[in-house]
Amino acid sequence: MSLRHLAALLLLAVQPALSAATLTVVKDGKTPPLMNALNLIAEGAGFYRAENLQVTTVASDGPADARRICSTGKGDICPVGIEPLAAPPAAGNVQLKMFLARISKFGYVIGVPEDSPIKTPADLKRKKIGVHSATGTSASFATESTLTASGLKPTDYELVTIGLDAAALEALTSHKVDAAALPLYEMLPFMVAGTKLRIFRHPTLGEVPNSGYAAAPAVIAEKSDSLKHFSRAIVKASLLIRYNPAAAAQALLIGDAKPFTDADLQRKTAELTAWEDDLPAADPNNKRIGAISPTGMQSYIELMADAGVIKTAIPASQILTNEFIDFANDFDHESIRRQFAK
Repeated sequence: MSLRHLAALLLLAVQPALSAATLTVVKDGKTPPLMNALNLIAEGAGFYRAENLQVTTVASDGPADARRICSTGKGDICPVGIEPLAAPPAAGNVQLKMFLARISKFGYVIGVPEDSPIKTPADLKRKKIGVHSATGTSASFATESTLTASGLKPTDYELVTIGLDAAALEALTSHKVDAAALPLYEMLPFMVAGTKLRIFRHPTLGEVPNSGYAAAPAVIAEKSDSLKHFSRAIVKASLLIRYNPAAAAQALLIGDAKPFTDADLQRKTAELTAWEDDLPAADPNNKRIGAISPTGMQSYIELMADAGVIKTAIPASQILTNEFIDFANDFDHESIRRQFAK
């Protein structure tokens, strides 16, 4: 299928459905574009429409504000990491529950230049490691947890604030820090553009997804049917990336509703291709795409409690549900490959 024909198909697919159920997804304006990839592909490929959904977005000012919007009923679905959900909500807010994973692996990784003498996380002893912020963020805790599991103590290394995106990678490539500990999706655009990195994953939590879509208990109860169909649309988006990254990239750019060029399409295709193994449909034959392991999540919660990041290790069942996973996967996964055949 040519890109021109594919674009026509995608544009037709996003025409509004009649009598569609409505959902509002919070979109963090500070989040790099790739983190919204699944939502945008579901929109641009017409998967929301196929599930008879009309999905709108509401802007937020960072993760804390995104959580507040959903906790106070001003948004239905909040893309969020599990870390803030494990802590008690602010006064007047409700506890959110994650119902669908956005990745298939632990999102935070440590990157070092490919030509670095650092071959393992243990080699980071007496090194400077860049994080978004060295003061109590999810990334800094995840980094500390990775290094503790690798035999290092907090006094064995130094965490340095390097910010986001280009500024963060510039700190690494200019050797201001020896390593950068960031979500993998932030590193992908630079890796695709030619920055060669060696990636280290968490030794014990590497296969535990720690980011997904969450909603308030009232939304889960009152809009369960809509959330089932939303989950299926996201599973379809993940499968499209696996089966046809070019079609997924085109859908993402159409869903973003901004002008784009062939170069943009090629770059986004390369980024999605590089990210495939970390996305929910890493195994397209899996009929539990989007599920989160309660056992793995409980281990992570207990690690956070042991480190003092949260006061109490709450049961994972309080902040996690897989109740929509069976419905989300109850279709022929190969149909997505056929629908967008190259």
